[in-house]
Amino acid sequence: MARILIADDDVPYLDVFCEGMQAMGHEAVAVTSAEQLLGQIAQSGFDIVFLDVVMPGGGAITLTHEVEKADPELPVVIITGRPELIESPILQQGLRNACARVRKTATLEQLDALVHRYARPAGEAAGEAG
Repeated sequence: MARILIADDDVPYLDVFCEGMQAMGHEAVAVTSAEQLLGQIAQSGFDIVFLDVVMPGGGAITLTHEVEKADPELPVVIITGRPELIESPILQQGLRNACARVRKTATLEQLDALVHRYARPAGEAAGEAG
């Protein structure tokens, strides 16, 4: 089981994503803004973050760097409903620190596979004894 932080301003998508991850046996925490994302990372140990490309208060390029400052080992997966953005050379360069980029059309099984591939092993979250 992984502890997942999901940041997306598309609330219906966010709700389904969280429910799906919980059904797969993970703990999922949802946030809808950059401010909430950074607050959660500062307070709680997560194993992986899913981050929307465009959100209020900051986009994925800025936020991947902020997440890295707060927790350099925390894996970040970029999610987007706008594939033209993720294919952009500027965004590809700006998002190079992300471990993966995925479209919102990904299946629950594909998202779960990303969690299993990239999430930190339990007990290795920042601030936890390991």
